[in-house]
Parts: sequence; structure tokens; C-alpha cells
Amino acid sequence: MIARIVGVFIALLLALPAQATSVMTSIKPLQLIAAGLITEEDSLDVLLPPGASPHSYALKPSDIRALNQADVTIWVGPELELFLSKLLADKPSVLTLTQADNMPLRHFDGGHHHDHGHDHGEHNIDPHFWLGPKPTRVAAQAITEALIKAAPNKKEQYQANLARFNAQLDKTVANIEHDLSTKVQSGYFVFHDAYGYFEDAFGLEKTGHFTVDPSQKPGAKTLVTIRRGLLNHDATCIFTEPQFNPALIDAVTRHNDVNVFALDPLATSIQVAPDGYQVFLQDMGNRFTRCLKHETTD
Repeated sequence: MIARIVGVFIALLLALPAQATSVMTSIKPLQLIAAGLITEEDSLDVLLPPGASPHSYALKPSDIRALNQADVTIWVGPELELFLSKLLADKPSVLTLTQADNMPLRHFDGGHHHDHGHDHGEHNIDPHFWLGPKPTRVAAQAITEALIKAAPNKKEQYQANLARFNAQLDKTVANIEHDLSTKVQSGYFVFHDAYGYFEDAFGLEKTGHFTVDPSQKPGAKTLVTIRRGLLNHDATCIFTEPQFNPALIDAVTRHNDVNVFALDPLATSIQVAPDGYQVFLQDMGNRFTRCLKHETTD
């Protein structure tokens, strides 16, 4: 009799819907990575609305409530979203990805830092790791571990999703490498110095950038240097971003034969889906390929 009761109890447990884990990410690119790792019953949201900059965002009361309600909170770290540092300092179940084990962070001077024990107050740490396949794999592993910790009963599902995510990422990287293998060697300027991880991964080297911090306008000296580089044909392409002032483009491209392409490192227009991150990376690869093959402007 007891065995039958135990059996019925176990059957009822198995019939219950799987536990839903609520996940909050700070920015859209992290949401895209997490979307490939969560299960169907999990919920996934992003803190920053479209068009908002992680460099200058101001939290609203509704943001604080959403963060407090999340089972797992994922952010890059104080190197990017400094406004979250105090709020997340004492919150449980927070994943700071710049502190993830084996995260291959780079410096804005081009150097690399391969462990997570350094001072995260350093201003030269490049936080845009999601633009590189290798650190994104590390991030995906760390997110998977955080999900398993929140819902241990779904460990096998999360691990299977991670394996699928990495297989899709391998295919995307191979596609980009193939596309860039026929590129014409030429220089390019980027709006802000955010693409080092992507450039390192695919053997690209920019001619220069307008600014390191997108909230700061480039100075006159920088614009003169860029215009001179275009006149000397050191570069044949400029990559803009959504917040880039079009007047700056006109100032440096006037009377120059140069193509202008748009890049959005925050993936504003990419649909959130299980393969959303791979779509985002492929789109960026396509834009670099078009620039370096001297194809026409967007």
C-alpha cells in the first residue's frame, strides 16, 4: 500500500510543469546569448530599452523591481554598466560575466588579460566581449552554470542547449571566416573602439576610431586625422552606429570616395530567438565583408 502511494506521489511530481526560471539581462546581446540557453518554460527579459546606452542609463523604479524579482540576473560588469554596481552588490544569483572563470578579456591598448582576478576598476578593460566568439562561449558556459544552480532539475536540458548553442556558433564562425577569406585588404574606421574581440577573432585591423567612449564626441584633431586618412586612401570605409551624428560623417567624407556602413554592437534590430546571437554575429560579419570587398554603401 505504501509503495503504491509513493508511486502515485512520484507520478504526480513528474506530471507537474517544469519550474520556470526568470532571467534578467542588462543588455540585448546578453539576452540573445541567454535565449539560446534557457528552456521554453523559462522567462527572459532585458533591462535596457532599445536605443539606451549602458554607458549612461538611469535606472527607473520599475527597473529595480524587475531586477529584484529575477531568479538570475546577468550583466557584463562595472566596466560597462557602472550604474548597476551598487544595486547588484548584495543581490543573490547575480552573474558578473567579466568575472567569469577563464574569461579572455582584452585591453583597449590591444593587450589581453586571461584571468578574472584583476582590478575591475581598470578603465582600459574592453567590456564588449560578446562581439568575439571565444569569450561568448565562456559567457554561455557561465550562464548555463547559473541556470543549473537556479533549477538543478533542468540540468540536462540546459547542457543540451549549451551544446546546440556552441555547435551553431561554430558554424557561424566558419561562415564568417569563409566570407572574409576573399576580402580586399583595405582599412576602415569605426565609430567607437568596441570591435576588438571581433577583429581579433577574424584577423581584422582597423585604421582608427572616432572615440573610445560613445558618449564623448570626437575632437577636431581626430576628425582631421580621419579625413586625412581617407584622402590618402588609408581607409575606404567608415562604420557608423545608430547614435552617430550624421554631420560628423559629412565632415570627414566630403569629396572622398568612401563607403559608409552601419554597425550596432547592441543588436537593437535582431530578433530574440534561440539562434538570435548567431544571427547577430553573422550580420556583423556580413557588414565587415561588404566593406572590405568594397561593396556599395548600406
